[in-house]
Amino acid sequence: MLAAYLINVSVKLFVPWERTASPIFMGMYVGTVALMMLYVCMINGAYNAIVSGKVTSDVESDIKLLANYLLFAVTPPVLVHRVLLQVLVMVATEGKVGMRDIFSDTTYWKQDFPFLLLPLVLTALFFYYWPQYRIYKETMPDIVPKQDEGVVSWWRAYRQPNMLLKQLRKQLNPTVSLEGGMIRLYDIVFILYENKNYFAILTNGEKCLLPRFEPKMLNKWLLGGWFVKTSRNVRINMLYVQYPIDKSEWLRLDEKVYAILFGEQGKYSTKLCASGGRYSSQVKAFLTNIPTLKEEGWGLRNVKVSCTD
Repeated sequence: MLAAYLINVSVKLFVPWERTASPIFMGMYVGTVALMMLYVCMINGAYNAIVSGKVTSDVESDIKLLANYLLFAVTPPVLVHRVLLQVLVMVATEGKVGMRDIFSDTTYWKQDFPFLLLPLVLTALFFYYWPQYRIYKETMPDIVPKQDEGVVSWWRAYRQPNMLLKQLRKQLNPTVSLEGGMIRLYDIVFILYENKNYFAILTNGEKCLLPRFEPKMLNKWLLGGWFVKTSRNVRINMLYVQYPIDKSEWLRLDEKVYAILFGEQGKYSTKLCASGGRYSSQVKAFLTNIPTLKEEGWGLRNVKVSCTD
């Protein structure tokens, strides 16, 4: 409502009666409200198509994704609005003003356009950082392995990775040990980015430098899909999350690991478990992709670390 009002009064913001006194103002206002609802839906659709479920590996990728999203979220509404406005001008002037003036009319672009651009950009940014408030969300296919495709792991069938964790604890040595400076992915709970370096927080509470780690390496790791980015600087090993997940904005860790990392003797903040804004959609994408996850290789020592604790 406010956005539609600002668009119509534009440069007359401090003397609005010069616009509101017009007999056609109310009609223009109501029409603009309807258009803004359409534009919000268009921006929502752009978010679903471009951002939702996408996993970025670093700050540069974040910036590129945001720029790409803003371009395709804002440009279509701007073009639609400009064309409709020009059509109205053509009708009002009985054709004296043509479509060729749609881009050459500098008065519009300098005076009125900013009042349209601002609410569009703010709406796009709102959906980007708080996607849970979108009007509609993309439909996720319900991918469940068919029973005739062979033996299906129970944890896949029930979408309960904690069942796999229980099984792995019976098979693997729970003690974290460095052999040749290498550890298992099974030993890592969080991957943090701090002071231009990546660190691993291990199941025993140690914090170790990952000297050779780059986010793009996750795509090459057999089990890389288990590490989900929950904030700009945090990735969590979803093997150690409790299921079912009630809120994708806040993850509950396995009780044993939680006690070590966040208990009385723990030295980390529970904020590591937060997954706010658009990152919550990456948690949902992980849940959807559970049937495609690999489960072999947790016991392999393939991660180089440097631990000083």
